[in-house]
Amino acid sequence: MDRMKNLILFELKKILNNKKAFLFLLVLNMVPIVSSLILLLTYITCRGLGLGDIQFMGMKKAIQFMFTGHFTLFSYIAPFFLALIVGDSFSTEFGRGYMKMLLITPVKRWQVIAAKSVSIITFLLIAVVIGGLILQTDLLIARGITQPMGVLPAQLQTKAMDTSLSMVTATSALQLFVISFIANIMMIGFFIVFSMYFESAILMAFCSLSAILGIHVFYLSSDILKALLSGFLTKGSSLELLINSFESISKYFCFTRYYTDLFYINTIQELLNGKISIFADKVTGPLGFCFVWTIIFYVVANLIFARKQVLH
Repeated sequence: MDRMKNLILFELKKILNNKKAFLFLLVLNMVPIVSSLILLLTYITCRGLGLGDIQFMGMKKAIQFMFTGHFTLFSYIAPFFLALIVGDSFSTEFGRGYMKMLLITPVKRWQVIAAKSVSIITFLLIAVVIGGLILQTDLLIARGITQPMGVLPAQLQTKAMDTSLSMVTATSALQLFVISFIANIMMIGFFIVFSMYFESAILMAFCSLSAILGIHVFYLSSDILKALLSGFLTKGSSLELLINSFESISKYFCFTRYYTDLFYINTIQELLNGKISIFADKVTGPLGFCFVWTIIFYVVANLIFARKQVLH
């Protein structure tokens, strides 16, 4: 257990020393940082226009919307970051001989995959939490500049629909954490499988992201193709069988669709507002498929790594 813990900390330290990781942090948290400036400008504008005593309510809604945007942006750029970091953690280390040095130590190969995966997903989740904390600070600033004492006067309580200082509920935050963990650990597993065949992080990232793009284009084209040819389909025809085959492949093998479904902006917004939970059909379906694909990718990655000639 101590060996595994030390291995995870070692891998996490390598990520933190990686310039790509800090670039990712900067890009991801651009929304919270910019929103802080917009917050101050909004308050100054509202105060100049004399829009009333409950400006905090409107500012809170704006900050919550920015958090949705921050989380959605996270889902868009995370695969690019993961491809590069996984490439550095595996492909680059294969090419430079670092993996050979690591395997000479008393660690098992599955432990290497597990430790690197845990360290990558830990950094990823820390990155999105930092953005959330920045926005939560914005919310505190908003309350401070609209109501210096931090509490609305009693006569305004009936007018304000939402006066709490909580940007998201603990339940919503936990559900988003679960979704992020499962969806991105699946992507990490996919990139690890690809990294076994390359010794260059850039080449590995390019090829794996191209594969993801191709898979997603196939998924989108299958739906478009079915819509375009729906008027020409007859029951039992070859064309119908072909379209059904495309649809089945798209449904069960295009794993990118489930990642996209989980981070669909309306889904995130409904989770934040408490309108749905992770037990809703629109979430449990994609989440279940992501979990299955995660198992598949890690089993394949371990099988390939176990047979890969590294020490020779």
